[in-house]
Amino acid sequence: MAEIKSTLDIIMEKTSGLTMTEEEKAVLREKEVERKARGLFQKYLDGAIPFQGFKKEWDRLGEGREKALGILRSICIEMMDPNNENARFCDLLREVAGVDGAHIERALANASRDLETRRRESVERLRKELAESRISGSAVQPNLYADPQWKENLSQIRERFCTEVFSTP
Repeated sequence: MAEIKSTLDIIMEKTSGLTMTEEEKAVLREKEVERKARGLFQKYLDGAIPFQGFKKEWDRLGEGREKALGILRSICIEMMDPNNENARFCDLLREVAGVDGAHIERALANASRDLETRRRESVERLRKELAESRISGSAVQPNLYADPQWKENLSQIRERFCTEVFSTP
């Protein structure tokens, strides 16, 4: 009677002569480090681990920790929003990644001021547009998030913030 091969046996036979180049191994290691860094960051962000727990797990990354620092920096800065609280990101950048927190806080303050100025201007512009359409009154509140120009403003502020943070040491 013929032997029935498992899927694993078939895969092992077909891949027995294949090997990975050093370049492929390096790419695979880099992706694994990025996956671990992102997963650890997400656990911290979700509140599954406290800051000290994050630091302990971060230290366990070992040799991949140096590569993960750039990833951590990028993730934190991408997640920062001048419209929200960013203390958790600043803590990570300052305490784990060794980034100058004052520089980031200045960039956030600049972006927040710019955001508030543009918000007032946009609300005023939308109120005028509504008034021209004969819609007015104390209960009328313009919907900024439905305004394409406001979305463009947010995008520009965010882009300028990221450029300012990444371009200055």
